Amino acid sequence: NPPAMSSFASIRPRAAEWREWLPMGILLAALASLFALGGDRGYFYREGVLHEGGLHDLFTAKTLGIAENLSPEHGFLLARRVWIGDDGGFMYSPYGRFPVGGFALVKLATAPFGNDLAAKLTAARVLTLLMFCGAALLAYLAISRIAGSRWIALAATLLAFSGIYAVYYADSVFNEGAMDVFGTALALHGMVLFVQEGRFRQLLVKTCAALLVGWHVYALLMPFIALGLGGEALAHLRAALASGERARIVLCARATISLVRSRYAVLAVAALLFGAALLAFNFAGEYAAYGGERTAWELPSVRSMISKFGFGDIDDPDLAWGVFLERQLYRAGAATVPYGLARTVGYAVPTPEPFDPPLALTLLGAAAAVAALAALALARRYKVLWATAALFGFCWAIPMRHNTFPSYHNHEALPYTWLALGLFALALIGARRLLGARGGERLAIGLGAAAALVFAMSVFHAGRTGRDTDGAELSKATLADFSAIMELAREKRVRVLSRNRLWSDPVWYWDYWIRYYLAGSYPQPARDCSQASDADFVVAPYRDESLNLLTPENRTAFLYGAPDPLEMCRAERRRLESSEPAARAVFDIYLQDGALSYLKAPCEPSDYDAQFFGYLYPVDLDDLHPRHRRDGFHPGRETPTFAKFGAAFDGACLMTLHLPDFPIAAIRTGQRAPGGETMWETLITPPPSAEALALYEKAYQAIASSGEPTARAGFDLYLDPDEDTLSYLKEPCDENDVRGRFFLSVHPADFEDLPAARRDAGHDSLNFAFAPPAGAAFNGKCMATRILPDYDITRIETGQWIPGGERLWDAEIAVGD
Repeated sequence: NPPAMSSFASIRPRAAEWREWLPMGILLAALASLFALGGDRGYFYREGVLHEGGLHDLFTAKTLGIAENLSPEHGFLLARRVWIGDDGGFMYSPYGRFPVGGFALVKLATAPFGNDLAAKLTAARVLTLLMFCGAALLAYLAISRIAGSRWIALAATLLAFSGIYAVYYADSVFNEGAMDVFGTALALHGMVLFVQEGRFRQLLVKTCAALLVGWHVYALLMPFIALGLGGEALAHLRAALASGERARIVLCARATISLVRSRYAVLAVAALLFGAALLAFNFAGEYAAYGGERTAWELPSVRSMISKFGFGDIDDPDLAWGVFLERQLYRAGAATVPYGLARTVGYAVPTPEPFDPPLALTLLGAAAAVAALAALALARRYKVLWATAALFGFCWAIPMRHNTFPSYHNHEALPYTWLALGLFALALIGARRLLGARGGERLAIGLGAAAALVFAMSVFHAGRTGRDTDGAELSKATLADFSAIMELAREKRVRVLSRNRLWSDPVWYWDYWIRYYLAGSYPQPARDCSQASDADFVVAPYRDESLNLLTPENRTAFLYGAPDPLEMCRAERRRLESSEPAARAVFDIYLQDGALSYLKAPCEPSDYDAQFFGYLYPVDLDDLHPRHRRDGFHPGRETPTFAKFGAAFDGACLMTLHLPDFPIAAIRTGQRAPGGETMWETLITPPPSAEALALYEKAYQAIASSGEPTARAGFDLYLDPDEDTLSYLKEPCDENDVRGRFFLSVHPADFEDLPAARRDAGHDSLNFAFAPPAGAAFNGKCMATRILPDYDITRIETGQWIPGGERLWDAEIAVGD
């Protein structure tokens, strides 16, 4: 039947076309899952916003603040903060070390939303995710061209872009995040079109566009230009060697001219000139901002560049090449591991110091780098492109060693995404050769589908990382509060009383979020109450109805009119003195409204010059960062100093520190002399809240129901070797049962594991008193849990005695393998 045959034949091309577009459809569907990272209105609550664990959102805050300050009024200067000086003119804190393009894009995305800070944050992060998706799409198009298979391109792209660092930083709004990933993807795509089709102008345009959002493209150009010029020089050298002696001189001269005029050389010169023009624009703005009073070498951005390249006065033993290369190999290895798989086995993005690279990931990074370069032998064509992708990360890290070394600069691992991309693509190309065209394509299709699932799993885990409903609500409330403040304070002078920040309060982390919250006004910090105020408003972290409160509906930040910093500090003192202190020592210490306040009157400088310390003991150890759980307390983000957090006025001194929002069993605080000797200290044990009592009861029942006690004595003893804990339980229990001290001696399998001071004794001594935070008495029960050393233990001796008296009870526990 000819008509039927004709109809069937017309369907076949459409089916083939549909199969060709299927990989891109899967890619776009997988990338769309990224937009599920956030919650309501696209607000993304992630680890690093309200908890320790990196600078993920602090970089976002800094970028948003700079973008908000970007305006013609200030000469398009990149500035972290703008304020009005004593002479009435604008003063700036410049930040011109990055190109202006990324900040301009953020400004364009957020400008339509006025004072709605939450909407601006949403718009900026949506822009960032779109750039991340654009980078993945460009990578897919580039690999599909040079690999000759859309399924190979799909599998390689989704596996590389689901890497630990790629997914973790996908929605971070800063130049060295998704913006730079997009810029390098754009340049790489331009390189592919240039190598395949000779389209040089589009490569120039894409390179310059990439430079507008970040400098990483220079590290991508380094191997590409060097290998391209090297290849051309080698071809000329071969031609010269194959010719006669007289012709050889002519060919060498022509080769020199040809290399100078090479498009690779033109690309290098064009990129350098365009980047120099961007820097000149920034430097000119900074020079004008300082009124021409600073030389070029004294500009902040110039000094920053000098230090980042290691030309300044830097003496850091941790920057030894061996340690540095170990860290880079570790990052390269981590970049090849999909985030979802890493989180499934319990691995998280590394946190700040101390830094101890896992050996497995370090070896994986070394293997990835060697394999990527060795696999170039599989590439019959486009070796320059494959080598560029493999070397890009190292070409960035090595010249920028002083900037890429710190463990909290984990975003510097993003260039290794391209190493992972090339490695996965080359591996699939090699498999296709071994299995044949059909078998290799089937493998690529299967891996493409699996990669889509891995990517979705990675996005799911990234969305869960650090998610905390209460923390997200606090962040949203803060954004709403400052939006209300900016309705009144935009383009006005604002004094910021930001003394009470220390342990976990992002609202008053001045260097980052405050500058974004109040960008568009002219904020200045005020910590000294004797400071005269010429501001229009004051923003403070506490509510005081006795003052001219302009934002009564706010919950976390409050705006006051007709401000007088001295009167506000007096009001804060009156508020504290109207109640009993939680403890009396050299200072009266108050525990109110989630803050710890130190007050002394009369007070001399000698009273507050000494270093303060504060250790927070939580009810639930899981509220601590993992690196603090063994210690059992939170030491604070930084050591509190009166110069940063205190105020002296009317002969009195006052310091207020914000506390974390988790239930606290006890606070040990005091002061130390310059030599480290403790001058005074006190233990504050706030009455347990209903939430704390519920947590105590839950923990008690969990231990009691875990099985028979390991030993029975004055208390039931439960040893948990998996968690390295020893728990003491007793019911019924009253204060007489816990009045004596407890001794706990731990005997190791290897004496070398003991601290040097304890080796003669032959055991570790972990004695304690049954008081918060070591133990808790509640509802007729007593419970204490001690964390044991992490070395192999053979025997534990524990019990209770009255100091200077007899033992009340003792027990011995033999610990098996």
